[in-house]
Amino acid sequence: MRNAANRGRTRAVVAALAVGALLSCLGPTAGQVDLPGLDVPVEKAISFPAGKELAFPVHADRYEHSGGNHVRIEVTLLRGGAPVGSMACDGFELEGGAGCGSGATHMNSSCSMTVPAGGSDAIRVVARLANRESSASFEGLSVYIRD
Repeated sequence: MRNAANRGRTRAVVAALAVGALLSCLGPTAGQVDLPGLDVPVEKAISFPAGKELAFPVHADRYEHSGGNHVRIEVTLLRGGAPVGSMACDGFELEGGAGCGSGATHMNSSCSMTVPAGGSDAIRVVARLANRESSASFEGLSVYIRD
């Protein structure tokens, strides 16, 4: 009886650690930009010092799509309202055919950049479909900022 209870506690601890590791792996550490939808640029005041490495996982609470595609994110760092650095990448893959999903966070290693000399005081993010021939809809679309 005692061994079964110990195994149950051990499984619960291991499960909690695994969930925590996954969330810390992809969750935002320096902020996030919530997007109301595709093709809508959003600016947010977040400062980053020069030389800081940033990565940009993409999260969607829910999505539906028709046809294979990529959600392309475009990130622009701003200082005093002027662009000082930019990056674009395919941040979220929608595999071929039609489909849907929920609670998905994707990280593409090419979705990263180094903050240029002088730093930045704001960020602008927009998400677009790489292939405009296909369709997709999203709820809770966010770009996480990891440093």
